[in-house]
Amino acid sequence: MPKVRFEPSGIEVEVPAGTRLMAAADQAARQTDAEFFRGECCEGRLECGNCCLEILKGMENLSPAGDDELSLLAVVAPKSNAKAWRASCAAEVHGDVTARVPER
Repeated sequence: MPKVRFEPSGIEVEVPAGTRLMAAADQAARQTDAEFFRGECCEGRLECGNCCLEILKGMENLSPAGDDELSLLAVVAPKSNAKAWRASCAAEVHGDVTARVPER
């Protein structure tokens, strides 16, 4: 099973291939009793950007970003490294990934 590591906490979880990155983050957050995302999330409608994570390693192990996700990332991701960000509600994990949870 793919492993997903979240920084800066260092928590790593194993998830079945095809699991959305958000579900992996929720699993990791339960281990720390912390919330990883800012505010309310839009439940996968690609409207809010609150679940966006910076992918440090393994971008190639995520499903390709669709047009709606790319439109959202164009607005919410930092311009300096926008290609390193993904909406965790849309990205499916297919191999090992390391993601950074942005500071609140």
